Amino acid sequence: MPENHVNFVYKLDVDVHEVDVFKLAPTLLALGELIQDSNQEVNPAGRQIGVNVKPFCEGSFIVDLSIFPQTNLQQVHDLLGSQTAGQVKLLLEWIGLITGSGGIVGVVQLIRWLKGKPKAIEEIKPGEFRYTAGDDRSITIDMHVHQLFSSSRITNNIYKVYGAPMEDQSSVADIRTYLEGESKTEVIFERSEVPIVREFMDPSAWLTSSGETVKDHIQEGVFLNPKRGSFENDPRDLSFHRGRGRNDVITATIKDKTFLQDYADGKYRLLSSDLLTVTLLERQTVEGTIVKKPVYEILRVTNYIKGPEQKTLPGV
Repeated sequence: MPENHVNFVYKLDVDVHEVDVFKLAPTLLALGELIQDSNQEVNPAGRQIGVNVKPFCEGSFIVDLSIFPQTNLQQVHDLLGSQTAGQVKLLLEWIGLITGSGGIVGVVQLIRWLKGKPKAIEEIKPGEFRYTAGDDRSITIDMHVHQLFSSSRITNNIYKVYGAPMEDQSSVADIRTYLEGESKTEVIFERSEVPIVREFMDPSAWLTSSGETVKDHIQEGVFLNPKRGSFENDPRDLSFHRGRGRNDVITATIKDKTFLQDYADGKYRLLSSDLLTVTLLERQTVEGTIVKKPVYEILRVTNYIKGPEQKTLPGV
């Protein structure tokens, strides 16, 4: 198999003669959208994934996933052995369409574990979030899984892939997804779990106890220039330019403890000529029908480039 291809199996436990193909077509479309939208969500500046679906036996479909190179040079790089197939498999684990050896809890597994609206969601350190269920159980998940779970497009299509076929067609007993030839990656979704996944079709619409709707959006590779720094190593309420327009200034709290320690030690500074590349969380809150000002957090500083020193005149 080429390095940039992954064959993924979507299998319905059903008598194929009882399947309504007109009802199944939207399910396969939703599967393709789920994978492509998830890739766009966690890697907006990265390469696209092509999705091709074809039946290979009764009730089973091969989903061929291919990463599109952005340039001819990138295509050559892929042929020389880049780990693009591994990247696709990791994405499938984050969604929860397959299980891996690393013990990643994907969105599908998180939905099944929660069984309803989470009691609390906390960022415990950059890149990790703790979810607490209604019965006070807690679980830690990866930032990318949190990002996908927070998107109604993703959770809606998860319902269409796993829940809708069993609600539309009573003959479907369960649905299985796995990598071709790798049974240990199999995820089995049973009919009894349909009400659970239906409840998560739009998690961003859940209301908090204060009557607010809260939605988090995480972007990687965001460029920022400092506008106003803290002179007491306080990571809160720092101002940054996302551009040079009148409305391109944001106020953010830095959560990256490693960067903060390096800043306190004098390794970094926060001057307007410096360039930071960051993972940025934008939290939007709606109270009733009123949209509040977004809150920003810098989860991780992935790169820092020191700008030119400001020159001063002699004697000044």
